[in-house]
Amino acid sequence: MSYILIIGDKEDSHIQVISRILEENNHTPIIFNPYKGATNAITYTYNPFRILIQAGSLSVDANQIKSVWWRLKPNITSAPENRDEFERVKFIQREWGLTLEPLKYFLKNCFWMNRREADSLTRNKPFQLERAHQTGFKIPKSIISNNSGLVQEKTKDFNKAVYKPLSYFIVPPDRILYSSMMSQKEIGEKSANIEQAPCIFQEYIDKDFELRITIVGDNVFPIKINSQINKSTQFDWRKDQLNIEYELFKLPKEIEKKLLKLHKEFKIFYGAYDFIVNPKGEYIFLEVNPAGQWLWMEEKLNLNISKSIAEALMLGAD
Repeated sequence: MSYILIIGDKEDSHIQVISRILEENNHTPIIFNPYKGATNAITYTYNPFRILIQAGSLSVDANQIKSVWWRLKPNITSAPENRDEFERVKFIQREWGLTLEPLKYFLKNCFWMNRREADSLTRNKPFQLERAHQTGFKIPKSIISNNSGLVQEKTKDFNKAVYKPLSYFIVPPDRILYSSMMSQKEIGEKSANIEQAPCIFQEYIDKDFELRITIVGDNVFPIKINSQINKSTQFDWRKDQLNIEYELFKLPKEIEKKLLKLHKEFKIFYGAYDFIVNPKGEYIFLEVNPAGQWLWMEEKLNLNISKSIAEALMLGAD
């Protein structure tokens, strides 16, 4: 009997939907959450070498796993109360990371969504932008640097400057660092902050509408986001993503062909791509998230993204 390993939280609604489809098709998913060590365990033993994975009542030898979906989100539940607690949490995360990462080697013959090496590199925004530009997509004028002088000099050429984090910054329960518009004066005033860590600044692009294009293998699901209708979503649609107008969209053939080429260059199976379409009708690449959300759009528009993901995992397990 073969199994499908899902590394993530069973409370994740995306995992719940995929698991239900798998079970309806007589496949057994193992949902392994390292942040719940009391009910989830991984064991390496030697002479002979063996990997045992336990999730709830299931206990499976790694040789029985044929497909892997890595959907592990950051463990952000509450802010540590003190420095000792902070260091303890970071230690636990490092120990889990060093234990789980070798699975990409030990399960290398399995089907992966996505393979860890490709996923890690594709998440990198400097890499994304360079690859997208080399593939022929327009990208915003951009600078990524911790040299505040160069940032100030470069952004003077921007019509308007937008700061974006390269990763994420979340302090529970409700502090989240979003993209933000910054004036030249503010960039100068924040020079000390810029010098602490590299930042990405891009020229603000006027929008006609935006696109979220989800790709699963060769299946392309383009969704038009009418972000300019509501004031709250004109700058960043994610700030009110549940109360926004979405519709199905037909990509021009040349854009779809170019995007599939880029997707293959990233060597990922799943990716959620964000584009702006400006008033001139130009398609401008913003970013790709190799683990982007899709469920709320699927429910609104009756898409088959979940089905496509589940079918790929099942095909890998057969």
